[in-house]
Amino acid sequence: MNRRDFIKNTCSLACACVGVSSLSLLQSCEDNKAYEQNVDDDNNDGDNDIQFSIDISQAPHQNLESIGGTSALPPNSIDSLGLLLIRSSDNNIKAFSRRCTHSSYSVNAFNSQGLAVCSSGHGGSFNTSGSVAAGPPSARLTSYSTSLNESILTISK
Repeated sequence: MNRRDFIKNTCSLACACVGVSSLSLLQSCEDNKAYEQNVDDDNNDGDNDIQFSIDISQAPHQNLESIGGTSALPPNSIDSLGLLLIRSSDNNIKAFSRRCTHSSYSVNAFNSQGLAVCSSGHGGSFNTSGSVAAGPPSARLTSYSTSLNESILTISK
């Protein structure tokens, strides 16, 4: 192979690599409507058989014993990125997905200002109602059904 062919082939390969990398970066920054639709479809098909329970009187969930208390669950059978929990009243604890609706990155636990910030660094955050507090996300966090019986919280999909 002569020098000219080598440079031509090398430049073509470099352009192809840059093009593929650029495309993946652009896709990670789009609103993830496909994820949102998949979650909605899963919730509407009558398949509510997936559930698990936690004891909120046990660490690390003891914050949930008082109204306004929060906790974050790791990946589980309900959601592969985990769940955000917040006690909204004496008899109700809300459960939200930890999946950012903009980029599908994990959302961090609620902070002292009541915001759950996306770990991607794009500036997206959600309030304790699961609604968008700051863009770029345009859709609220997915919520899951919960029931509280004394100190046992059951979360269902």
